[in-house]
Amino acid sequence: MRAGRYRTESISPLRSHLGRRIILILVLISGIVTFFSTVAQLYFNYSQQMGHVEKRHQEIRDIHAHLLAASLWDFNLATLQQRMNDLVLLSDLDYLEIRSGTYKVTAGKPITGRTAQNIYPLMFREPVSGESEQIGTILVASNLQSIYNSLIRDFLTTLVINTLKTAVVCYLILIIFHKSINQRIFSIVHYLQQYNPMKPGARTTQLNVYQAPLITQKNDELSLLVKETNKLTRNLAVLYQNSRAEHTRLTHFAHISSDWLWETDASLNLIYASKGMLKTLHLEEDQHIPFHQIELFQSAQNLQQLLNEKQTFHQCEVAITLYGTQQWLMFQAKARYSDTEKFLGFRGTTLNISELKSVQFALEQLNQDLEHKVQERTHELGQSLNQLKQTQAQLIQSEKLTALGGLVAGVAHEVNTPLGIAITATSVIEDIRKTLEEAFHHQTLTTSQFADLTQRLNSSVGLLHSNLDRASRLIRDFKQTAVDQVSENQSQFNIHQVLTALITSMSPETRKIPVEPRLDGDQTLMMNSLPGVLTQIVANLIMNSTIHAFGNSADTPQISIRFRAEGEFIVFEYRDNGIGIPTDLHDKIFEPFYTTKRGHGGSGLGLSLVFNLVTQKLKGTLQFSSEPGQGVHYSIKLPKGC
Repeated sequence: MRAGRYRTESISPLRSHLGRRIILILVLISGIVTFFSTVAQLYFNYSQQMGHVEKRHQEIRDIHAHLLAASLWDFNLATLQQRMNDLVLLSDLDYLEIRSGTYKVTAGKPITGRTAQNIYPLMFREPVSGESEQIGTILVASNLQSIYNSLIRDFLTTLVINTLKTAVVCYLILIIFHKSINQRIFSIVHYLQQYNPMKPGARTTQLNVYQAPLITQKNDELSLLVKETNKLTRNLAVLYQNSRAEHTRLTHFAHISSDWLWETDASLNLIYASKGMLKTLHLEEDQHIPFHQIELFQSAQNLQQLLNEKQTFHQCEVAITLYGTQQWLMFQAKARYSDTEKFLGFRGTTLNISELKSVQFALEQLNQDLEHKVQERTHELGQSLNQLKQTQAQLIQSEKLTALGGLVAGVAHEVNTPLGIAITATSVIEDIRKTLEEAFHHQTLTTSQFADLTQRLNSSVGLLHSNLDRASRLIRDFKQTAVDQVSENQSQFNIHQVLTALITSMSPETRKIPVEPRLDGDQTLMMNSLPGVLTQIVANLIMNSTIHAFGNSADTPQISIRFRAEGEFIVFEYRDNGIGIPTDLHDKIFEPFYTTKRGHGGSGLGLSLVFNLVTQKLKGTLQFSSEPGQGVHYSIKLPKGC
């Protein structure tokens, strides 16, 4: 196996565009980082120096001010001056000035440039009374120019040192980058420029780059790139050889293909055609005849038009008569253009789709027949659906009337009891009246007899009143419930009042279990909807529980109805503690005519009617959950106003 090594040690690092760009980026980034770090250090030093000055001023205020005030109070100007001169010698302090009335005492030189100064009061405290009195002020000043000069000098020194360090580091990085990357990249590029897969021995020529000691590694990324380059060039040589073999194979297939392959020049002369096409068209191989002069295609106006447009086209169907039978051919061609947008000709294929067209015609006829049959079946299904809807509406209306009839019978039974008691009480009252009249007429009425008859009369009147009142309430609730169940007029109503009347009117049915539905909710909550529809929903749920829920339940039967407001909706929660419903029946209970009590009082329309009334009439939602032995739970969410 031959190997080629390409050495590029003589190339200068500064000739590398990539190296120069990387160094420029490094210099810019390092310069920015150096500049901002130096500025940050300068700001830190400045803050530290200003803190020392401020601390010195506070030291004068807190420690030395009262000593100076004592000397000023004693009018000991020599001691005062001496103390001020000593204080001026402290660092970060350049000038002191004390003013008291017309007196002025200074120490140090007045500052003309940038200065930091503070004026503090001089307070003297009486040793005896302890009272404080301001006797003057003291001006404390520090020269900032020297601080600024020192900070600028440090800034420039740090900046120069960091700049030199950055330049040296960047140059070393450039050298390392050049040795480790650039030289090897140049070797790879030079190898690829010289590589030609068509040359003999291209598969055995390998790239081998220079390895710089201590800088490059044998298995680094560029070494992997060299390996992959060698692999790629070997594969490319193999691919080229395989491509030539495939080209030869495709040429052979084209000559023996049953479909047509053809090519034209810019003048639409047929310059190439597969053997099958030449044989069918009775043409010679070197006969460059114009496409429009071929006899079989002269009547194919759509094909001639597409060829004249000189654009790529697909699926152009042409019908020809060949060997006495009609044949269908499908043409498609690629329009070739030069780089200067000059038309060069077509390269195309032609498929014989006669069998496909026959199948297509048969399918079209079959589709027409199917469409006709579908229309007939659709019409029949539409009629059946209309009949089913009418039947369902009749059954729902019958269910309403049946429920109302049961309600009438139950209420009649309930009303008979208080009416019978009222008649009995009336008979007792009549007997008492006759006894009073006879005793009064014969003047045999005694006080004890009158008191006893009066007590019996009052008891009978009370019994008569309470039972007549009970009958009146039953009739009123029944009337309201009956009107609601047959009426679908929208109105504003009190939810608690409507449901209470419904529960009262259904007591003949619930007493058979026995179970007393418990109603919980805001008694002032109003709803603008269809009260009759709401009572039908709740009544069907109660009847469903009384028929199905408590047959074999060992617990005390319970039915709970709760309602609450949630924004613009009213939520009704209905629960019972019955036997529950198996999970596999959850999807069936709302289907029309599905019931487990057929022939025993169940019609299969109760829950279906509930679902339709909630979702269609009241535009609400219904959720259901149940587990065997855990009862059922219905959650109904209805808008406050329809």
